[in-house]
Amino acid sequence: MRIFFARSIAIGLCAFVHSRHAAAQTSAGKIQNLVDGLRTRLTISQRVIVTIVPHNPLVVSVARVKDRNATFALSIEDGFLDDLRDDEISAVVAHELGHVWIFTHHPYLQTEEGANEIALHIVSRESLDKLYGKVWQRAGGPGELVYMPPLKH
Repeated sequence: MRIFFARSIAIGLCAFVHSRHAAAQTSAGKIQNLVDGLRTRLTISQRVIVTIVPHNPLVVSVARVKDRNATFALSIEDGFLDDLRDDEISAVVAHELGHVWIFTHHPYLQTEEGANEIALHIVSRESLDKLYGKVWQRAGGPGELVYMPPLKH
């Protein structure tokens, strides 16, 4: 009986892991399509590859791929997108693409505020505000940086 029970748990665990992996692959494909569309709107010619990772200390981040000058990797912590609405997913992608845009145009001016300023060309301030709340909740507390450019009147 114990062997049967242990085997059942092992099979169930394997099915769960496979299911999570398949869901992450589906999410990565959807996000990749979004990245490609927003990248075009921001006139970013560099390739940005989406990966879903088990853990990202920043929850979401983008970095240049070593030895591939024209390619960036957008890493998203597994499960983070599950709690986001479509406009918030667009906001997170737009923000990270803002970092890519700055890196390719003004690499020494990299800031969170600057990335958000670029993102605001294609998403709403409201969606970025909501997104930051969820990122900080997941990361364990609010950030201590100026994250939004001042409102223009």
